[in-house]
Formats: sequence, C-alpha cells, structure tokens
Amino acid sequence: MTYHTEDTIVAIASAAGGAHRGIVRLSGQRAIACVQAICTADKQLRSDDDKVPRASPASLKVRGFSQPIPASVYLWPTHRSFTREPTAELHTIGSPPILNALVTTCCEHGARLAEPGAFTLRAFLAGRIDLTQAEAVLGVIDAQGQHSLQSALAQLAGGLSTPLTQLRNHLLDLLAHLEAGLDFVEEDIEFISAQELI
Repeated sequence: MTYHTEDTIVAIASAAGGAHRGIVRLSGQRAIACVQAICTADKQLRSDDDKVPRASPASLKVRGFSQPIPASVYLWPTHRSFTREPTAELHTIGSPPILNALVTTCCEHGARLAEPGAFTLRAFLAGRIDLTQAEAVLGVIDAQGQHSLQSALAQLAGGLSTPLTQLRNHLLDLLAHLEAGLDFVEEDIEFISAQELI
C-alpha cells in the first residue's frame, strides 16, 4: 500500500455508534481551509494569526441537511498538533448519519478519507512519536483484556523507548571513550579499560 502524506485526510475519530458527542478529525495543509469552507458565512473561522490551539463555536453546512449543524471547532494551525501539520477537530452531535455526511462534505472540499492508522503514521513520520509508541497506539486499540491494555499503555508512556534511549546513550558514551583511546593510542592514557568495554 502506498501512503501519501502531502494531502489532507479526514476520519471519524470518536467511537462507532450514537453518542451525545462525535468527533471528525482532519489533518493536512488544507485542513483549516476545508473547515472554513463548510462553516456558515456568519461563523467564518480565522486561524492565520493563531499561535496556539483554540476552540470556536460554529455552524456547519453539511451535505444532505437543510439546517446548519452546530459544532465546536478545535484548530491546531501550526506544528503543535499530533501530526505536526495543520489539524482540525469538529465536535458535534454524535449521530452516525451526521458524522458520515460531515466526512463526505469534507471530502468534497479537498480532503480524502483516511486509512486506518493514517494519523498515527503522520505523527511517526513527523517525529512526534517513535516506532514503539506508534506500535503501542495499535496495541491500545487492539487490546482484548486488562493485561494487554496495561502493557500497551506502559509502552505508550515510554515503557520500552525510555530504557532503549538510556541504553543507546550508554553505548554512545562507551563509543566516545573507545574512539578517544584510539585517537591517543601513542600516549600512555587509558580512557576506558577492556573490562569496562566488555
């Protein structure tokens, strides 16, 4: 499968089924423009000057609905988002027909439907999370019981990446001592003993 990370993606980000609240998430260079395009004229969103994420009440023009849909729009216009690219979340009524129509409307305004794991992939490629954390996100989603969930949550919190980082730093220190010893092999200086290297 080929992954494209230059375009804008959209997906329902809340749990399947009806609920009081539902979330549709967009990420990509056209995410903010796409959301602005579906806001009613009296609720145009401004994001050009924003330095931090902010929420705005809005009314959304959604395909197939004669009345605007009330929503709260959360904008991350800069690299501070999870994917390090412009991101928007539309929090509205958690009705599956409304959420599906909202995704369709976003696709009509320049977004495309995200594949499973696309937001996490973008976060990984942008350096927001490392590979073990990306795998942990999948582990949390796929967890079938309390034990597997706790294990995935520990990995997500750095349970594997933290010790690996510490080990890497220790190996880099040893390598620096070894290289210093090789640089000054003519001198009678021992930067690190053979026993320590072993």
